[in-house]
Amino acid sequence: MGLSPNIMNENFDALSASWVSSSTGDAATQINPAGQLEIDTNNSAADNRYAGRYKDVPIPDKFTIEIKTYFNAIGTLANGDSFEITYPTATWVFLVNFCSDGLYISKTGAVKTEVGADVVLCNAGAAWQVWRFQVDKSAGEDAATVEVFLDNVSLGTVDCDYEVAGYVDSRFRLRLFGYATDDRISHIDYIRVATGLGAINDADIIQAGAL
Repeated sequence: MGLSPNIMNENFDALSASWVSSSTGDAATQINPAGQLEIDTNNSAADNRYAGRYKDVPIPDKFTIEIKTYFNAIGTLANGDSFEITYPTATWVFLVNFCSDGLYISKTGAVKTEVGADVVLCNAGAAWQVWRFQVDKSAGEDAATVEVFLDNVSLGTVDCDYEVAGYVDSRFRLRLFGYATDDRISHIDYIRVATGLGAINDADIIQAGAL
């Protein structure tokens, strides 16, 4: 029996009002196809636009995020064409970037640690992947760590002790950047967030069909 997704249990059957759009320019998010969140930067590169949504939810000292992704078109971290998750307090942020050149977790000083080696399937090699992030900041935000799982296999534990001000406390945000390239596109099948560390109960998960 896994953890209960008591903080978030989102199948993207529809976009409720609790998911606030934060897209800029003509970048957009929508349900497409049914049961999936499509994120598309459209004509973003000329003026550094991004597509995104956010939702305000509680953030405990120990939490697990599970997300199923399909990255039709993303780019490198250096070019600003990544998919990003942020989940902060007022003084700290859990920040992960999914890029064509790797998965990166931010730590002290905004330094980014690559987890695994080119583990993000995307572009011509895109495929559905299930990611799980087990974050423990119970010893303090300056000692926060995360164990990263890909399709239920651990990729290791790294620091995620990025203490920084400026984020809105408890605002869970998804963003897809298209700073260098137009039409960065991603699909999200589901997101689960639970209090505690471990696998999340998948009894209600709706599996996505092929794109």
